[in-house]
Order: sequence, then C-alpha cells, then structure tokens
Amino acid sequence: MSRSEGAAYPTLLSPLRIGAMEVRNRVLQTAHTKLFSVNGVDSARDLHYQVARARGGAGLLVTGNRLVDPASTAGDLGYPRAHLREAIEADRRVTEAVHRHGARIIAQLNHFGLQGTSDAADDLRVVLGPSAVKSPAYNEVGKPMDAEDIARNVAWWARAAAQARESGFDGVEISVVHSYLLHQFLSPIYNKRTDEYGGDLHGRMRLAREVLAAVRDAVGADYVVGVRLVLSDFMEGGLDIEDAMEVGRTLRADGVDYLNVSAGGYHNLYMSSGPTDMPDGWLTGHVAQLKEAVGDLPVFAVGGVKDPAQAERLLAAGHADMVAMTRAQIADPDLVEKVRTGREDEIRHCIRGNQGCISRFFRGLPIGCTVNPIAGRERHFADALKPAAEPRTWVVVGGGPAGMKAAETLAGRGHRVVLLEREDELGGQVRLILASPGRDEFGWLVRDLEGRLGALGVDVRLGTEADADAVLALEPDEVVVATGARPDRSGFSIVAAARPGIPGADLEHVRTGWHVLADPDDLPEGPVVVVDDDGTRYAAGVIERLLDAGRSVELITRFGSVLPGTLTTLEQPVLYARLFGKGLSYRVNAWVSAIEPGAVTAYELYTGATTTLPAAAVVLVTAAHADDALFGALRGRHPSVHRIGDCLSPRKLDHAIYEGFVLGAEMWDRRLIAEGELEAWDAPA
Repeated sequence: MSRSEGAAYPTLLSPLRIGAMEVRNRVLQTAHTKLFSVNGVDSARDLHYQVARARGGAGLLVTGNRLVDPASTAGDLGYPRAHLREAIEADRRVTEAVHRHGARIIAQLNHFGLQGTSDAADDLRVVLGPSAVKSPAYNEVGKPMDAEDIARNVAWWARAAAQARESGFDGVEISVVHSYLLHQFLSPIYNKRTDEYGGDLHGRMRLAREVLAAVRDAVGADYVVGVRLVLSDFMEGGLDIEDAMEVGRTLRADGVDYLNVSAGGYHNLYMSSGPTDMPDGWLTGHVAQLKEAVGDLPVFAVGGVKDPAQAERLLAAGHADMVAMTRAQIADPDLVEKVRTGREDEIRHCIRGNQGCISRFFRGLPIGCTVNPIAGRERHFADALKPAAEPRTWVVVGGGPAGMKAAETLAGRGHRVVLLEREDELGGQVRLILASPGRDEFGWLVRDLEGRLGALGVDVRLGTEADADAVLALEPDEVVVATGARPDRSGFSIVAAARPGIPGADLEHVRTGWHVLADPDDLPEGPVVVVDDDGTRYAAGVIERLLDAGRSVELITRFGSVLPGTLTTLEQPVLYARLFGKGLSYRVNAWVSAIEPGAVTAYELYTGATTTLPAAAVVLVTAAHADDALFGALRGRHPSVHRIGDCLSPRKLDHAIYEGFVLGAEMWDRRLIAEGELEAWDAPA
C-alpha cells in the first residue's frame, strides 16, 4: 500500500490480532442469514457471495446462523447446519476460496431455542427453551430444557465447533444474541427458572459459559473462539448495558478471544438491523461502554456504520477494535478496496431500506440488495459487466432508478448513452421517497448513480420532454423506455371489485398520495381521510407528511393492520411509535363506498356496517399504472425498443434497479435459473 492509499484510515486499515489469528484490517462482515443453503449445506451461491467480499478487501467474514443441533428447528428454511458431516467438503471449498483472497472467515454457531417452530415440512417437533414462555417469532410455548436436554445440547455445540475447525474455518462464534437459545437463558425476559440455570445474572449465564468451555475443549487453546453478545434487550425487565458489561468481564476471564455485539431481539429486531430511520452507528455508545469494561479484549462494533470515516473515528478513539459494515458490504462488496485505494467517491452506499436483504429473508427468499442487483447472484452475473462486443448508441428515456441504472450499466460496458429526463433533476419516484420523513438515506441512491453517470460520460439531458419524434431524431441503435408510472385516480380496490372505483373520487378535494408527498399544504383546510390500498412505507410517508403539516388524519385501510407491508422491513415498530404518537386515527378492515363534498362513507369489510366521516380532503393511496405511452408510440417506429421498471409494471424499487441492470448487461433472459442450470446453482459449494 502506497503512502497515499488509505492514508485517511490508518486504524481502519491496520491489522488486528484476535487470539491466535491476525486479520488484515478492522472491517468486519457480521453473521447474517442468507438462505443460500440446500438441505443444510451451503451452496455455490454462498461461496461466490463470500468470495466477492473477500476479494473486495474485508478483513473478517462471519457466516450466519449455522445450527449446531438437530433439535434446533427452523421450519426447514435454508439455514446451514453445523452438525452435518456432509457439509464439510462444501465448507472447505468456501474457506479455502476466502483464504486465497486474504480474508479470514469464522463460523457462527447457533441454536434457535424458542424462536424455532414445532412445524416442519415433514416431521413435527418440540421447541426447546429455558422456560415455558411464548416466543415472539412463532407464538409457541417451548419445553423447558431439563438436565438431559442441556447436556445433549452442550455436546452438540462442541461437536459443531470441532467440525468447523476441520472444515477450515479460522474460528467459531457462539451466538448469545437476537433472542436465540443462549440469549434466552441469559435474559430474564425468557428465563424464569429457579434452578442453577436461572435466578441471578450469573445463574442465567451458566449455560453460555458451559458451552464456551466445551467448545474450547473441543477446538483447543490455539483456535479462535468468540461470542456474539447482546448489549441490551431494550425492553423493560430485560438485560441492559450494565448486564452486558458484567457478562463481558466474566467471558473475558473465561478465555473468550473477542466479543462481537448486537442488541434487541425478536420483540424489537429493528434494534439489531435498523431501517433507514435509525441514525448511523446507533449502538456505538453502548459498544464504547462494553469496551471500557473488558479492557484489551477485542470488541467488534455493530449498528449501521457505513461511513469509513465514522468507523475510523470509532476505532481511533479506542471505542472498538473492529467495525461491522455488513449491509454496507452487501451493497458494495468492494467497499474496503475502494477505501484502501482512495476511491471513496465510487462506493455504492447502503440505503438501509431493508427491502432486498431483511425483507426477502423474512419472506423465505434468498437475500439480495436493492441497490446491488448482483448481491447473492454473483455466480449468475459473473460476466454481466464485460465490455460490449460492439459499442452502440443507446437512448434511455427516464431518469428514475431504472433508467439511471440502465444508463450506468450500458456506459460502463462501453456503449454511448444519451439519457433524457423531463424534470430538472434525476431520481424519478425516489424524489417522492425522499419527501417522506425518515428516508434521507435514499438520497445516496440518486447521488451514487448520478456520480457514476458523470464519471462514465453519459450525455444527461434534463428538462427534456421526449416524444417519439425527439427520440428518433437522435438516431439511436437501441431505445430504453423507463418512463415510470402514474398514480391511480379512481380509488379502485380489489375488495370492491364490482365497482370501477370510489364514487366521488373525481371531486376537487380528492388528491393522490403522490400529490401530498410533493406538496402536503395543497389541500383544503380541515380533517383529512387517507384511503389506503397499499399498506407500505409509501402510505406511511403520506400520512406522516400530513400529520407533520398539522392536519387531523383518519386512515381507512382494507388491511387487517396498519401498514402491514412495513413488518418485514423492520420499520413497523418505528413508524407506529411516530404515527400514533402524532395522533393518527385509523380503521382497519374497512373501505370507502362514496366520497362527497366534506365527507366520506366508510364501511367495514366483514359486517358491512357504515360510518360517515368528515373529510375536508381525501387522499387516495392506491395503485399506480404504467406510463407506457411513449413505448407504444415507438414500438412500431423503431426496430429495438425496450421498457423496464414501472413502465413495464409498477413494482418495488428493487425491481426497477434490477431490470435496469439486466438490460444494461444485455442479459435478455431475466431468469436467474435458466433451463439446465438448476443443479449447478444449488450444488454444494
């Protein structure tokens, strides 16, 4: 490394000794569930994912949730199982590949305990835990573990650790976090025992200490053994930072090699994988307290740090020894190498929307990334960015996320690209997202793409209305139409499918959610009724903009809860606290039968009972329709016209960026698993 390379990050890029192991820098990717495994064995998908982050410069990678015990139930989802002998060969391929690129890799060992499920694809099972309390994950009461269960479980931890060493991992990490088994024994939220595994803090940490001792005996003194430790339950009656400090001091005396941290559990998972509303580094204060308590024992900081400068400050101050940049490296696997070589302006930033990573996992899908379509698909897209065989002239119409991503990818491969955008700035519907409270991080998406377009020499023409004649006058070889969507004005909903819309939706005091996000003050004075057929963060943004403007808001939603689409992105608890605190009133399982001047008639979906509500203004948060008129006009006049994003079909931001990338790569078959590739894709690593 030259003197100028990485000069601004002397601590972040310096090596660190962790027990018997040295890592090349202080950047960590923590354990995160990816659902890449097949029958408990990691697939080639995982190998290529890990290698991309190792090649990109990460110092240490930690695998996610390798289950130690057949009794750890997981609904048969794609979790790797650390106890399977048939996993060793695949694991060796992963560890050897990571090592070839200079990184270290540690296997996180875990048992779900009460957060498992007694249901599975085939057999029905028993959920184990410290006490007979209901879990927040599956709402099941587990069997309190007896002495035989505990002894068997400790033995499985030791066996899994020994197998991890045999598989080439540089160490193991014992999970005592996120409401899983050892955290359950540690926390008074779950542990109601009165025997030697319950009672005070030292009784409740007994099982974790027994596991640590058994693991150490199994792997030897010259092998790294770390602990993922909960900093706080952030819940009344639960663990707090003082408890974590005491546990940390005890584990240090027991010979643990490092403490990696997180916080919260299944009752408040947003504290561990915070959405965009959370500030960068929301746990760093707690991390610093733990570090002070354990002295020279390495402590790894976690909590939404994505800015290398913030990570450097944290390390230089002695508040931590490594910094997790996990979602940041999902978004940009080359982050560390870009920092090392002074190319921070090229980093693709995580926006913490939790759509491509967290939400997909909770829906039983392999993780991806909103801003990085390659994440989790590294093998499939290995050649996607190769230079174009024959550079051509492309005209892209629409400067939203789909159009920008297409233009960036095409230009990066050597094509000549003209991007036409009718507004005076780029971003499309992302500009509406940015108008929603708490979503400033989404600005990185526009800034990153805009910067890349400039660096690649894309001819961006703002304030340009592009009709078919204007596009054809540019004599393009290829045309991409990415003109987005427009909001529905009818108020149609599938729960009232017999009607083409809500009677009165065309009245002057009726607005769309898009209109409100752009200008929340452009409504008549008085109470506002929001009619929600969406249930996502879009609806939340509309509501909060109105509440912040001082309006009285009544929400009518066809769903059985408020904003159900925000549950899997971990935004729901944060939004509930804000919206209910600001005075939102709501009716669930309801819809609107008529809009009249000054009033709406609402009805309950399951009883038909009606209510008339005052409404000086009505806001429709309903469907969007593809704005595809230009595509239709061009299709018969140019031999090669493509449409992507909402212009094709209105969906999520992830789809728009993905389709822009796929088009830019000219990979016309969008299927991730083409015919004949299934076996190779799911093959063991």
